[in-house]
Amino acid sequence: MSVDLKVVVIVAFDELETLPSEREPWRQRYCLDTAITLKGCPTPILHDGDGLGLLTTGIGKTAAAVSTSTLLASDRFDLDDTVFISVGVAGGPPQIVDIGSVVISSMILDWDLKVRWDGQEGHIQIGLNEYLDEPSVFQLDEAFVTEAVQVASATDARVLRGTNVCGDELWHGASLARQVSWLVATNDCEPYLVTEMEDAGTARALDRFGILDRYLSIRGISNFDRPEDDTTARESFLEDDFEAGFSRGLSAAFEAASTIVDHLRS
Repeated sequence: MSVDLKVVVIVAFDELETLPSEREPWRQRYCLDTAITLKGCPTPILHDGDGLGLLTTGIGKTAAAVSTSTLLASDRFDLDDTVFISVGVAGGPPQIVDIGSVVISSMILDWDLKVRWDGQEGHIQIGLNEYLDEPSVFQLDEAFVTEAVQVASATDARVLRGTNVCGDELWHGASLARQVSWLVATNDCEPYLVTEMEDAGTARALDRFGILDRYLSIRGISNFDRPEDDTTARESFLEDDFEAGFSRGLSAAFEAASTIVDHLRS
């Protein structure tokens, strides 16, 4: 008999050196004590026997897409009416978001589906990839996102909605941020509020299965995507306190997402 899941929470990682676990808060609050192993998923899928499941995908779009597709293709679960919610930490542009802000994505842009070439004096230039046969921007269900924002706003976090830029490349710096802003503007999905590494892969898998309208991406801002002062991008990224906001961002994302999960299950 397949397990009926009403909500699947999707996180990237459990244990990483120096970083808090994206999975552990869910295990602490909910009775996710049943594990089902699927070939293709890096860790067992956990569930509470009452409609809540937890999928840990691994870091990056490929890991997210493979793990999500494995779950969707399995006959071990009944997913006919399931809502899927990605929850985790992310970067964001300073002066627009704060550490501990929560961003619920209205659109997800795949940063890697573009063209790059050498420009003058070695500067890298970017352009649109004209060879794509699938969209590089995923529009999430407007009514569902609006409902999620309203529910999450009952928490203490500042809750925002906007574009999520997802790429397998971990980037940091003002010049790269300008390129991101150009790609976002050219794809008519301004403003971008959050950058992370998994959700375009998850969205692609859900879109291929025809259920993107049942997807939410909820990210807590844990760091900024460029220096806030005259520090070089490399120095900023390697500073000892670069990861200082991860616990705050993760906690805010979890509180917002768990409030939405409880609302959906009520």
